Amino acid sequence: MPPSPEPVYSFTIPSIYDDAVLDCRIYHPAVLSNSPLRGTKPDKQWRSRGIVMAHPYAPMGGSYDDRVVGIVVEEFLGLGFVVGTFNFRGANSSKARTSWSGKPEVDDHTSFAAFFMHYLSYLHPFPSADTNFTPDASPISAPIHIHRNPPIQTPLLILGGYSYGSLILRHLPPIPSILAPFSTPTPGTAASEILLRAHRLADQSNLSWINAARDHARQSRKTASLGIVMGGEETSPEKRRSSREIRRRSVERERDREGGGARKSLDLGRRVRSLSHRRSWRHTEPSQTPAEDSHEKEAGSPIVMPEVRYLLISPLTPPVSTLVAPGLGQRFWSREREVGEVVGKHVALAVFGDQDIFSSVRRTREWVGKMRAQAGSRFEHVEIAGAGHFWHEVGVEEMLRRALRGWEGCVG
Repeated sequence: MPPSPEPVYSFTIPSIYDDAVLDCRIYHPAVLSNSPLRGTKPDKQWRSRGIVMAHPYAPMGGSYDDRVVGIVVEEFLGLGFVVGTFNFRGANSSKARTSWSGKPEVDDHTSFAAFFMHYLSYLHPFPSADTNFTPDASPISAPIHIHRNPPIQTPLLILGGYSYGSLILRHLPPIPSILAPFSTPTPGTAASEILLRAHRLADQSNLSWINAARDHARQSRKTASLGIVMGGEETSPEKRRSSREIRRRSVERERDREGGGARKSLDLGRRVRSLSHRRSWRHTEPSQTPAEDSHEKEAGSPIVMPEVRYLLISPLTPPVSTLVAPGLGQRFWSREREVGEVVGKHVALAVFGDQDIFSSVRRTREWVGKMRAQAGSRFEHVEIAGAGHFWHEVGVEEMLRRALRGWEGCVG
């Protein structure tokens, strides 16, 4: 069994609800990690895309180390996604306690989703070796220097949740509302700190790719300049000695004939060395690209709005959903909420088992039916026979993985 993927970054951000410190992780797919090894050229199949995955109920041991969350991380890394996970308040070392209302957790999820969208927007992989970089710029106090050739495709973002994480996910506001507090945040607030963290980590990733591209270019030039290296001599030692002797005698005759030949030889040597020095100066490594070649994005300007999709695994239904977050349950199961649920208006996938002890399969089917009945719905679902809430039954994990890999929404 292959080892679990390691995050590129483990860090914290404050929640916009009350500044509670949340544990977070970012994973990069192999297409980004190995890009310099392929000549710094982007993979034609990769586009700017990422997924945020929320975990189960913290008081029952849920965290970003959950096994099902790990399955999602592995599968989407394999599909070329940047993956982000975080701990809700009260999970592992994230601060504060799990709430009863669910509102703080909605803001926790919103905080990380906003961070992740900005991080994804700031990333510029596959740079050229002469790409300019300005590490001191920040999205709060200075213009953001974006490297040349920014991505022209709309980023693809999947917001995901498993169990309790899917319940919180279903109560997230639309993407424009998520991003609104981050458009012009007051310095020192949680929103501004989140933006700064996104920018700093993206800067770190971008700089590592630039350095890798430069190292790759230097190695390529070194290898190309060597060409075929051969040693020794082609002729026999006897003939080589004879040749040297003939040349020595020729030089002596030339010196005797012209007179002052030694002085001329020295002058020629100086001229050759001088020319050699000038040539090597002209061929020194190119300097960095001038600042005017870089594209600048002014502070506070909006990021590119992503194309959003939703993934829900083992979604909770009443009465459990009401017990773990009664504040959400009362609003969620109102008639108005059922009709206007955000996830039903986007490309979405729900995966659940028919043996789930926490969610009635009948209620889940009813909810799926309502989502699919919305006008213009692109809601899909996969019901897996024999699967329970924790996906421990024989063979069901592979069926879950297959459902994720086969979802058309993840390869758009």
